[in-house]
Amino acid sequence: MRACALCLILLVLVDCSSIKTYDAKQEQALSQQQLNIKQWKMQGRLLIKSDDVLTANIRWQHTEQHDVLKLSGALGMGAVQIELSEHRIVLHDAQDEKQTSQDIDAFIAQKIGFVVPITALRHWILGTYLQSAPVEHLDNGFLQLGWRIVYNEYVDTPVGVLPRRIKVTKDHIKLKLIVDRWEIE
Repeated sequence: MRACALCLILLVLVDCSSIKTYDAKQEQALSQQQLNIKQWKMQGRLLIKSDDVLTANIRWQHTEQHDVLKLSGALGMGAVQIELSEHRIVLHDAQDEKQTSQDIDAFIAQKIGFVVPITALRHWILGTYLQSAPVEHLDNGFLQLGWRIVYNEYVDTPVGVLPRRIKVTKDHIKLKLIVDRWEIE
């Protein structure tokens, strides 16, 4: 079950659309366009390192009201789907068993052993920070909520440049996301 929870976290991450890339120092500025993106889809690959190393393919669909993350190839468990709304998380595992919770952070912590700030990840994946929390800017990213978010590569999309390679770390926890495809609606 811990593996399912880690997969859940991984789903919250990215999607990309073109092969022209930029390094982090070339595209550090956060644009108003990125802050205004309301619906998007991404496909990519996720790596989570803590006590274990987990990898998965990720498909993430985001709307203003709802997120759906699909993780596959994770831990040999088959496909896992995570549905997130403002105050609810639903996990569908490979056997189509469903688990639901009203406390997103506690549910994730119970499944994987640590809290991942899902609400903030929705912003971080776009290259922006959570507007309601303090932020400290770095050369290639920022610090927020005790997490270090680093952008190593960007890619052109129809709405501008978005992150392609993202690393999120806190203490001994490392999340790496490579976005293979972005779709902005």
